[in-house]
Amino acid sequence: MTNVAEMKGHARQLMTAPVKSVALDTPLSEIALLLADAHIAGTPVTDDEGRVLGIISEPDILNALLADQPLDTTARELMSSPVHTVNEFETTDEVMALFRKHGVHHLPVVREEQLLGIITPADVIRYLARDLDEPPRVG
Repeated sequence: MTNVAEMKGHARQLMTAPVKSVALDTPLSEIALLLADAHIAGTPVTDDEGRVLGIISEPDILNALLADQPLDTTARELMSSPVHTVNEFETTDEVMALFRKHGVHHLPVVREEQLLGIITPADVIRYLARDLDEPPRVG
């Protein structure tokens, strides 16, 4: 069986692309619908030039709803910022280390500050599982 440490790759091989993103003025109602409709757990907030300014995740939406924030509350008010990003050539090991170090679940992938894709822990698992020599055991 291949050792996980031997499974090398780069962020561009792990990422999901294209990625759904929202603008700073996108209201809470639209963000919640985007996450639900696209079956995603978070989305980057970008400016007009595609630079990542922040990120909004399911907990951000839930916290806003539980706090009775108005549905027209904007992404600017909801987003976590600054956001940790990776360039497309970061290694799998570096990506996994960033997830652990920063406790995040969404890493936008950028090239020259432009959003290319996004990586979640599920993306890393899917990438690593492709090279497993034996099928997983269930039960």
